[in-house]
Amino acid sequence: MLDVPEGRLDTKALHRTGLTVGDMIAMLETFDPSAPVLLAGEYGGLEEVLGLRKIPVKLNVNEAEGFGPHEIAQLGQRPDATAVTLRIAQR
Repeated sequence: MLDVPEGRLDTKALHRTGLTVGDMIAMLETFDPSAPVLLAGEYGGLEEVLGLRKIPVKLNVNEAEGFGPHEIAQLGQRPDATAVTLRIAQR
């Protein structure tokens, strides 16, 4: 979780709904602009974030253990939202 200075963001709403792009912008403005952005690797270590990608998603459709609650909308399926995902290096 990114450090959020007191009063900069409504953290109660954050835990209930997840981050928005606006939330991330407000949080990132508190960091050194030259700091690298990294993501925890699947089995340890850290991965570089190379960019962002917009994807159409269906919200709260998965209940199986080990799956995230949301899914990429299928071709021709009306998405519930357009989400932003992190693009990392492919091995």
